[in-house]
Amino acid sequence: MIAPGIAHPEHEFMAGLSAPSPATVLLITGPELVDSWKPFLAWKKRLGKPVRILSTTQISERYEAKDLQEKIRRCIRNHTDHLGTRWIILGGDSEENGGGVVPSRETLHRTQSGELTKVPTDIYYLSKKDWDSDNDGVYGEWEQDRESIDYPDGDVGLGRIPVRRSEDVKAYTEKVIAYESRYPESEFATSMAYASAKTSLPTGLRTRWDDKISKVLAGGSVRYFFPTSEKNKGFGPKEWITLFNGLAYGKLHLTGPGRHDAWLFKNDTKITQAEIFQLNNREAYPVITTTSPYTGQF
Repeated sequence: MIAPGIAHPEHEFMAGLSAPSPATVLLITGPELVDSWKPFLAWKKRLGKPVRILSTTQISERYEAKDLQEKIRRCIRNHTDHLGTRWIILGGDSEENGGGVVPSRETLHRTQSGELTKVPTDIYYLSKKDWDSDNDGVYGEWEQDRESIDYPDGDVGLGRIPVRRSEDVKAYTEKVIAYESRYPESEFATSMAYASAKTSLPTGLRTRWDDKISKVLAGGSVRYFFPTSEKNKGFGPKEWITLFNGLAYGKLHLTGPGRHDAWLFKNDTKITQAEIFQLNNREAYPVITTTSPYTGQF
């Protein structure tokens, strides 16, 4: 007996719909961007990673749930649990109140000052549960919904590509192809930099290279950049630009406070679009990961 609303392969592909061919990647996007993503799908297929694309409209029609976000979650769990999918791409930006190309799930959290605020999250989509124990339509309340909050175990990867227009998808696809087809064969490929807006790096970041990353980037190296108390020394916007344009690091992790329109450094200095336009690292695009409350336009 299948629980109501839980979609299984035979349910999704009923009514004349054929079952999909095996795909290790599932890309979810808005119906208006499906055609724009096809060159990306073709490229990934050449690399041996077949991609299946579903629009939010298709998911909405094929799955039963109380809103689109829950339908997307059930679709993703269907693919990871039954169809061998191991990577999920949310191919579109999100906006407040469930808007955007692919909406995020807004959860209710209490800030350090005690105020309740909505915090968007995508981790919800990998959860085995719906984050709403009391069924009140307010998700992620720690006291009320704790029993239904479930975090992923790391077996499946999920990421968002925050595009809004066909032009965005085209630009992103061109960069992916350039990156994956002409990746520099040098120390760039195995060198990593940790950069922080704070005056010190967390202990976990300092040990992560030795514990995990160095085992993947065999023979690689790591450097740490962060502000100091000494005048005219440390890490700020100028050093950030040099880090990119120097073409020395293929992996870059940024940690510290972010804002919707900038990346913050010491003494309120920041990285904005003005600094972005000074980059000239064409054909040497680093993989960038971030840890911050918000990254926004940055």
